[in-house]
Amino acid sequence: MNRPRRAAARKPEGYYSPSSSIGKGKARSTGKVQKQRAKKGQTEQDERGLNLPAPSPAPIITPAPLDPAALELDLQKSYEGQIQPPSLPKRQTRWRQPATNPIVDLADVPQGWNSNEPDLDPDDLISQISRCRERIGDNIMSQMFQFKLDGLLKEKKRRDAMMALEPVGLSWPVVQRLDTLKKMLEWLHSENDEYDLVGNVTNIMAAYRSGQLRWNPGLVTYWSKGVQLCQPRPFRWDEFDFINAKHEGHTGFSVEGLEGPGPSPQMMTLYIATPMPQCTGKGITYMFISVKPQDKPTGPAKPLEWMFLDDTGSSIMTVNKSNINDLMNFNADAAGNIPSPPPMLGAICLAIANGTTTFNICRRLEVNLRGLIASGYMSPIWHPVQAAIHNDDNGTTTQLLSGPWLRHRLYSASAPDGSSMTYFSETHPTLMGVPWSNALDMNRVLPDLQLYPAPAGARP
Repeated sequence: MNRPRRAAARKPEGYYSPSSSIGKGKARSTGKVQKQRAKKGQTEQDERGLNLPAPSPAPIITPAPLDPAALELDLQKSYEGQIQPPSLPKRQTRWRQPATNPIVDLADVPQGWNSNEPDLDPDDLISQISRCRERIGDNIMSQMFQFKLDGLLKEKKRRDAMMALEPVGLSWPVVQRLDTLKKMLEWLHSENDEYDLVGNVTNIMAAYRSGQLRWNPGLVTYWSKGVQLCQPRPFRWDEFDFINAKHEGHTGFSVEGLEGPGPSPQMMTLYIATPMPQCTGKGITYMFISVKPQDKPTGPAKPLEWMFLDDTGSSIMTVNKSNINDLMNFNADAAGNIPSPPPMLGAICLAIANGTTTFNICRRLEVNLRGLIASGYMSPIWHPVQAAIHNDDNGTTTQLLSGPWLRHRLYSASAPDGSSMTYFSETHPTLMGVPWSNALDMNRVLPDLQLYPAPAGARP
């Protein structure tokens, strides 16, 4: 059964308007995927032996080819203010309790009560602090909100000190971004500006401080060797590919605004799947992902398959510089000419789980998964991703991290059966053959784990 496409978000008039030919797409399913699934028969059985309809392949949205001439004309148009952020919901029902009879146990709170504030901007500390004081006065879990208030007041003091270091009138996201860029600039200098990014970072900071550039969620600007190439606009991979190639962007190229203003969370591993036999008890899981550079006009690029840590807390895929070197050597032509490194997206600041930050350059790669049951790749198209490149020239490699692509592109599921396997598929979890569990499995104490063999369809 084909899953219906979600309604497209309303776009502003102009290059990204609904009437424009650029950005339109059509849904299609490839014959290869259909044939692979047809071999399994018209029905499948779940763990209870019930017949289920054979799942149809997920539709693939193929965008219309990029119009370079239209893009060139549109680069100096600013989309700032034209893409409205989602509106906040109304305030939830406010619950109050007499001061003589406060509620101090979460088991006793009224039905429907919760500690969320969905109607407030998380970055609006003044409103958050005011609401927290109201919550304390409502006499429901007051001590919990006192702890939260203490943290908010501490954060406000930190922010005020940071904002005092920058020109008056700058927004908090801009000040936060400037703080990140200052540290990034120091790192680039310490690396002798190996990738020619100092000019970009220096001029981006100057643009923020002068008010020429503002922080616009959902919009980016492209920079090459210190020169701003466009006004704020939505990010699209085909536009990036065109602009990057035009400016020989394997070095000295940056996309500003693609990540958040501060460090991006990375390597915050959750317990999600069965450890490899040699890693028993660590509560981590590995999987193989196929990776390749962008195809060239002369022919398709060749992929390699690497073992990644499936890290649900990573904001971006992470690989080693040595991996990139291997990949490019593998794609050398018949004469032994090694292609240039993959397109660069700039540098990125990553916040590690131990509280430290680290910096890496970022490049464009393409990824896919090979199916374990049917031969071939799970997706008929390769998907572009940004990947942080850890410099292991000194011999210190880092663990390869999967990043968010898997759960952005595929359904995922797990079962409390003691195996802790994670299942990925283009079909809904009800059709994925995830095993059923019993109370004995669900009440096992970690790390009492069943290792191999893995259930059919799971990815170790």
